[in-house]
Amino acid sequence: MIVLAKGLLWLLSLLPGWAPLWIAEHIAGIWMRFSPGKRNVTIANLQACYPEMTQAERERLLHDSFIHYVCTILETGRNWYWPMERLQSQCDSHEGLELLQESRDRDRGAVVLAPHFGAWEYLAFFLQEQSDMAILYKPPSDPGLEKALLEKRRRNGANLVPATAAGLRQFFNHIRAGKMGGLLPDQQPSVGQGQFAPFFGVPALTGVLVPRLVQRTGCAVLLAACERLPKGRYRIHILPADEAIYSKDMDKALAAVNQGVEACISIDSAQYLWSYKRFRARPEGEPALYT
Repeated sequence: MIVLAKGLLWLLSLLPGWAPLWIAEHIAGIWMRFSPGKRNVTIANLQACYPEMTQAERERLLHDSFIHYVCTILETGRNWYWPMERLQSQCDSHEGLELLQESRDRDRGAVVLAPHFGAWEYLAFFLQEQSDMAILYKPPSDPGLEKALLEKRRRNGANLVPATAAGLRQFFNHIRAGKMGGLLPDQQPSVGQGQFAPFFGVPALTGVLVPRLVQRTGCAVLLAACERLPKGRYRIHILPADEAIYSKDMDKALAAVNQGVEACISIDSAQYLWSYKRFRARPEGEPALYT
């Protein structure tokens, strides 16, 4: 199965740079029709997060989000197989790059939060070029898949650290040594590793890792997003975190983590992965959001 998947991704890598988004724009409606589970999750998330939207606006956003979901899949081929120089040439501009340099200059360590927005896998390749960065990842349940993922994502010398007990110790030590780390802030954490915090005003189980990193290492926190542009181009955004993220009050810090994710989404709300079950866990007594 892994061999077949790699072969398919290699074929996708033969597409010209503009093709994934163009194809996604033409097949998103069909994909949405044959993916009722993801469609229904996306609808539930949009209703919860944008209650003020009209039905027509929400349907437009639903369709546009599927364009970017399909495009993310189609772009995997080039992310795995294109030479790094060719991948890097797809980026047109950077905003806030000086924030990364300032964090390096302070030599206090920094963690970069990169939510499921736009071309987040491409963003990981970009961040690896900026410094000695360790990137935390959640190991998949299939060892064969993990091996394939690591093989392709490490081809640029990436330092990928599994989110295991040993991996987290390594990650903390890396940040404590004054270096940089990257992680996904909008994954639902494991039981006991999160607390509820507002995300677009809706309680979302949010990982406590970032506030713990801040309190134990004194690191800086930044947000990063890779915006997908027309014709297969990209723009990198580096954003400052809300100052409340440095609070010792866990509720305030976690709310600031989610506010940072919201700031990234505001770049272009259609590019967020709305098909992810962000509200799968619910506070006690609250009804399930997904059926």
